[in-house]
Amino acid sequence: MDDILNLKTEEIAGLCFDCSCGRRHEVGIRNIIAGTGVLGRITEVASEFKHGRIFIIADNNTYSICSKNIEELLCQKGFDAYSYVFTGEHPLVPDEKALGRLIIEVAENTSLIVAVGSGTINDLARMVSFKLAIPYVIIGTAPSMDGYASVVSPLIVGGTKVTFQAVYPYAIIADANILKEAPMQMLQAGFGDILGKLTALADWELARRLNNEYYCQTTVNVVKTALLKCRNNIEGMVRRDETAIMYLMEALILSGVAIGLIGNSRPASGAEHHMAHYWEVDAIKQGIDHPLHGNSVGTAAVVVSMLYKMMKERLPAGMETPEPEEIIGLLERTGAAADPAKLGIDKELFRRSVIHAMEIRPRFTIFNFTQEAGLLVKYADELTQRFYA
Repeated sequence: MDDILNLKTEEIAGLCFDCSCGRRHEVGIRNIIAGTGVLGRITEVASEFKHGRIFIIADNNTYSICSKNIEELLCQKGFDAYSYVFTGEHPLVPDEKALGRLIIEVAENTSLIVAVGSGTINDLARMVSFKLAIPYVIIGTAPSMDGYASVVSPLIVGGTKVTFQAVYPYAIIADANILKEAPMQMLQAGFGDILGKLTALADWELARRLNNEYYCQTTVNVVKTALLKCRNNIEGMVRRDETAIMYLMEALILSGVAIGLIGNSRPASGAEHHMAHYWEVDAIKQGIDHPLHGNSVGTAAVVVSMLYKMMKERLPAGMETPEPEEIIGLLERTGAAADPAKLGIDKELFRRSVIHAMEIRPRFTIFNFTQEAGLLVKYADELTQRFYA
């Protein structure tokens, strides 16, 4: 049902339809509220839950940006709202410790969770929502990742990144007044996460052709629409134009919806995400800072597209592949890194990630295809030489 492509982002909430792929798709988000000056509509969204307590989750940054005001507004309107603010380590790691702390802090009779933040806060709140069967609302503070509308939570468990099946948010609130003030690095991260769909979709197509993996063209078209919105508005995004920022945020929401349509992250995550996750887990194990997830994904998409180009003669006939020059050019127009060395990835880590990133998740990608051809180590060496000569 390609009619979904003609709907406004807000109209996708609650959508349910029989698809030409043979499956019935549902979008289990009750409300998507995106625009300028919409933050106050949290009281409207929360009205159904006034019988219980409202648990607000934030960190130091998001508390000062808008979470404090949200708590005050809810209390003024007669809600019993209370907050937990992560004030410790920076950046916050979505691990067992953080998740356990939130479960400890949830009070009895809590009817709704309101998460105020972006990637980490959203992933933690989603998992608490899933485990405790308490609906949650995400108020986005940066268009930095595509997990807002997703149904999965990538968490660090036992020092390894594991993606857990969870739930849709009850509602998403995206206010342009908040989003446009996010640090440029976070805007670049959101754009990088979107660019990663170029290689993710190629991996899905490769798996369909070689392994007869389930494939949904409608979902692919949703992701491609998200991509187009961003590519056509790069300069506006860099200028922090409200319309362009909202196009980016809507694209990220659409990408998350695509994940929910088929129930896993295949439409939005492939070899580029495996590589980014590999870098992130390595940094966490060492206790050192790492780039934002979307920044890593964008750079990894360059590497993966180069691998596609190296393997082009061995790919199924007629298969479209991502062009590394195009991805590099798009990243450079935003001022983002398009080179793992410039991103800060160590040479040895980079080579190791090309060879072993596919072990992050049992999902067929160009890494697996190259390994089956007996060329992965060879091309890992060539790519390492290319970036670290």
